[in-house]
Amino acid sequence: MVEGRKESLAEELSWYEANKADWVKSHQGEFVLISHKNVAGFFPSFHSAYEAGLTNFCINTDFLIKQVVEHEPVFVIY
Repeated sequence: MVEGRKESLAEELSWYEANKADWVKSHQGEFVLISHKNVAGFFPSFHSAYEAGLTNFCINTDFLIKQVVEHEPVFVIY
């Protein structure tokens, strides 16, 4: 079951990357909610996207929440 979830997440992330350029133009900084390569909406905060994910997909369905940014931040921990 875990392996299937990893594949699902990889597919959602790949689909996000394929569509990111278009979304950056109109949804920069917002959080996109994706499940099964379908956008359920764009939200101003992670929390609002998460609440919508639970409402729309329930707790047993995988969904991805990702902030729409042109360049991914890099964090370095020493």
